[in-house]
Amino acid sequence: MTLLARTSPRSFVLFVCGLLVASALAACGGGGGRANVTPGVMPPGETMTGVYQSPQYGEMHLVQTGAQVVAEYTHDERRGRLQGTVQGNLLRFEWTERRELVVGRPNVTRGRGYFHFTREADGSFYLLGEWGHDGNETGGGPWRSVRLRNRRPQLSSGGGGETTGGGEDSSEPQGDDLDSPGSSYGGSGSGSGSSGSSDDLSDL
Repeated sequence: MTLLARTSPRSFVLFVCGLLVASALAACGGGGGRANVTPGVMPPGETMTGVYQSPQYGEMHLVQTGAQVVAEYTHDERRGRLQGTVQGNLLRFEWTERRELVVGRPNVTRGRGYFHFTREADGSFYLLGEWGHDGNETGGGPWRSVRLRNRRPQLSSGGGGETTGGGEDSSEPQGDDLDSPGSSYGGSGSGSGSSGSSDDLSDL
């Protein structure tokens, strides 16, 4: 008696469905799409507004106005912008990055992502999340950055203006050691976590 002959009809149907699902995931690149994350509680008295630092993705100036967020980041030849909506401590965003390796021939890439705004035991604030290409919020790598104290975000013209960093505690530098925020966070930029080898948003 063959294996298929010994298999019940119900088991066979489940097996075939599993193969179809696996094939569909492989065709889509597996792991992309909307991130399966939920909002948490925002730390009392805080917003996401501030200047953030990531070793790979440089400095990001972020302004939150109500539930809307606009941010700009720069690192070497890269210039990026993101905008999104906050719910609780969760920000879902779209990003666009311009990278000009050859003068006059910029490469523009786009995608989506998310951040959770968290406070660590040492009092430092972090944006912890992921980014993806095109319509995906995941699949590109982690994006982790620390909010700097005593810094005011400054956006370019039309970017939302200048405002103070969203906490009441802003008198001294914070997160000097990005590799040790009290957990596995910090230290890596948007492609780190998995290595730090992914060095763009296209690369990002």
